Amino acid sequence: MPILDPSGYIWVASLCSASLLWMLFIAPKFIPMLSRRLHNADSPPLTLIDHITLRISSLLMFVVAIIMGIMLFEVIMRYVFARPTIWVEEMSRWLGGIIFLVAGLYAMQQRTHIRVTIVYDIVSRSTQRIMDAIGTMLVCAFCWAVSWGYWENALRKFSSWELYGSAWNPPIPAIMKPLICLVCAWMSIQAINNLIADWRRTEPLAPAEDS
Repeated sequence: MPILDPSGYIWVASLCSASLLWMLFIAPKFIPMLSRRLHNADSPPLTLIDHITLRISSLLMFVVAIIMGIMLFEVIMRYVFARPTIWVEEMSRWLGGIIFLVAGLYAMQQRTHIRVTIVYDIVSRSTQRIMDAIGTMLVCAFCWAVSWGYWENALRKFSSWELYGSAWNPPIPAIMKPLICLVCAWMSIQAINNLIADWRRTEPLAPAEDS
């Protein structure tokens, strides 16, 4: 287990509890908005896997606002009061990394990853299903290779509660390294969920166009 002082455990427990309460009670209100990107008439119903991914995505929506808020705070402190902070830049980088990493889950759920469909669009639906299965296997192989190969290193950084080594010294390595493994593992589960949900469709599921 990580070596933390009592205040550290309180902060970790508070953040985890707040995230859990958000996903249970507030996130469901955002699911209709987040899931509307799939605009085909016969879009598949949301599964439990979809709901979990969308609830995580709803939590990240407001991380962007937090980054904007603390950066505005830094500008005011630096240029108005001449008292720059030592934590805003690293915190914004930390939160931005989490958004960049976890946003891949939402992109996977919405089928909005960049794809070259020049061949896919001209073949029959049965051939498309085969191509979907092959693509899903490749995604899962990559995700699980990353998770399996990186997990020992990530666990070591978490168990030692490795810090960033700066003046503020946040536990960025201790949190980000295990998060990479967890996100990759969940992304493979989401990819399998998409394949199962789309398998019986007569037409491939297309993401909504940008408006």
